Amino acid sequence: MHLELLDPCRDPQPSGWEAFRQDEGLSAIWAYDVIAASSQGSWARPLLGVFHDGSRLAGVVGAVYLGLRWPKSARVPRPRREPLLLDVRLPGHSNGPTWHFAGDVTPERRRDLFREFERAARRHLGRGTAGVLYRMVTEPELPQVARRGGVVRDSPGSMYLPVRWSSVEGWLGSLSKNRRKSLRRSVKHVAEIPGLTVREGTARGDLDPAELAELNRRHTERLAARLDPRAPLPAAYFRELLRRDDVRVISYHEGERLLAFAIVYEHPATPVSGTWAALRPEEGGRQDLYFDVYPRIVRRAVETGAERILFGRGRGEIKQSMGMEHVPLKFVVVPGWAMG
Repeated sequence: MHLELLDPCRDPQPSGWEAFRQDEGLSAIWAYDVIAASSQGSWARPLLGVFHDGSRLAGVVGAVYLGLRWPKSARVPRPRREPLLLDVRLPGHSNGPTWHFAGDVTPERRRDLFREFERAARRHLGRGTAGVLYRMVTEPELPQVARRGGVVRDSPGSMYLPVRWSSVEGWLGSLSKNRRKSLRRSVKHVAEIPGLTVREGTARGDLDPAELAELNRRHTERLAARLDPRAPLPAAYFRELLRRDDVRVISYHEGERLLAFAIVYEHPATPVSGTWAALRPEEGGRQDLYFDVYPRIVRRAVETGAERILFGRGRGEIKQSMGMEHVPLKFVVVPGWAMG
């Protein structure tokens, strides 16, 4: 198996990428142009490990590398010239691991491929590489990346909603009385806000990608932490999403002002709820928009016959009250001396 290291902001799409994405049933979040756009101009530089088995693409590991001076100096890191951290995640991904292998690549083989990726990444980034951080590791995949010298800790788990109902009312009826009443109240309140316009659809040429990026920047800054730095998603990323017919955007406007939006990566079996961003009430935002968006996402999933919806990390208690199930995830930190 041959490993190719790529920077999607600089290197062309590798042979077999789109066929791999389609064959493996991966949503648009894995489209090469989307990944490239998500890191355009960012201080979190992307690094993809692409494994080729002869003429076919057999697996990919997606990561970014960061300078260890963040947040004091949010600038482009310099490989082989300063200490760096390899962070195995990709901008815009929050639902699970940012790697994927073909089904015939065994867990034992995947373990070896991760080590090969780490060795190649360390050669690329330099001997001063502080280590590698795997942020979203499912428990079945833990043996593939954990090892002696590594540190394993609980990570905020991801959430998903099994779609077991034939209507939104069926879903609401499965919830507790309090949650059911509060959701209905939120939907009713949003519908009655004077001048509020809610639009949803794909290929949203009516939206301004720069406006989405600015609202997302505000939202992201409230969530970033020392151990979870989040590079802002650039306007190029939203421009790429807005042109696609497999990415659904739900937007809330009051007059010409964008109050909130949600990104949904469409998929026949497993749609993915992606970026959500909203103005806070003190910024001119509106109450209840966050709760109004869930019935809209569920309705679309029911209409298209989806099996489950991925809803990502964060607000676990609220999501569980809406019938979602928890997927435990782990952090695995591997120091530089143990990489590979």
